[in-house]
Amino acid sequence: MPLQNDDFAARLTCAPSGTEVVDELISSARMQSDARVFLATLDFEIMTNEGKRYLTCEMRRHWIMQQFADYISRVVGSIQDFRNPDDLNVGRRLQMLAYSQFWECRGVQRLLMQLVRIANGREYDDRLLLDTKGSTFSVFQSMCKESKEAGLLLDEFLGAVYHNQIRNAFAHSEIWFTDEWIMFLNCDDTKDDHVPSLTTQTWDSLFAATTGFIGPLFRARLDLERELRSSTPYRVDLPNLARPFELQKDDRGYWSARPVR
Repeated sequence: MPLQNDDFAARLTCAPSGTEVVDELISSARMQSDARVFLATLDFEIMTNEGKRYLTCEMRRHWIMQQFADYISRVVGSIQDFRNPDDLNVGRRLQMLAYSQFWECRGVQRLLMQLVRIANGREYDDRLLLDTKGSTFSVFQSMCKESKEAGLLLDEFLGAVYHNQIRNAFAHSEIWFTDEWIMFLNCDDTKDDHVPSLTTQTWDSLFAATTGFIGPLFRARLDLERELRSSTPYRVDLPNLARPFELQKDDRGYWSARPVR
């Protein structure tokens, strides 16, 4: 049965807050290993050179994450300036762009999945999502499965806030606004959990829940980076490396990993 607006709104009402979800995710992962969490936060990869394995930081994904933080803050601020219904719906289209691109971003998916796996007692995966072409939907299916196994609130939160059809409606199909409703024209009545329409009020709640998650996630990531920087050089000793490494940040703001001699 397609998910009706009232069901959708009820899920949002019962969902944990973004701050709760992020705090639990970070603290649960850190209970397993601070070193793995710091690697996930900084998005280090383990590369092989002449048979030796070493850490390298992918700055491009850091830049993408920072872009999202800036973009979201501007969208949230600008929507408050709209006055008439037509302008508000233009603003909601901008919100849907932000919503779709956030959940579809591989950098965001990789960060969340790494933290969930670490919280579940698994090793840091330096090649996670880099060698696969799985859909966003399949990535979040796996993430929810891992979250449920770890007993994390993230599973409940994603079930209320992340909806593949809304992302697809904006990216690949059509949406239509009336005075009080948003119609998703790619709805397939034969599939479970599809959303034929939402009230604009429910969408506003959905986007607020999303930004209420994005903000704490980015802040937690920056806080962890500051914590790491204040304790540098920070030692990382993982079993898949030949020797321990120290993480340090240079004058340009780039992180590097140097083998401990």
